[in-house]
Amino acid sequence: MRWLWFVGSLVCFAVLFKTTSIGLALLCLVGALVFMIVGTLAVAAQRIENSRSDAGRLFGPEEIRQMREAEARRKAAQEAASADAGIVGVATASALIAAESTGRDAASPDGTASGDAPDAGT
Repeated sequence: MRWLWFVGSLVCFAVLFKTTSIGLALLCLVGALVFMIVGTLAVAAQRIENSRSDAGRLFGPEEIRQMREAEARRKAAQEAASADAGIVGVATASALIAAESTGRDAASPDGTASGDAPDAGT
């Protein structure tokens, strides 16, 4: 049906070029313009209608419930991981401090660590 608007426009153009009456030519020119606009809008409306999602693609209540539960599990796991990350950070920092202090305690009296060899050139 939408292509008939363009056929009507072509008919108006054919009459426009064959007529000798100025009034009929003006009427056919306006008619051709109107048919072209309506045909273009009909094609655009059909394309919009075809690209719109149908009701079969929508999520049902069961899928929505499953998605909410999965999001809640992911959020709980993320919160647990962030809570553990703070404790791990403190434990790691305290372990580094303890290792550093034991390294200082094991240093020799001349100021070098026990694992370092003194420089031969000095």
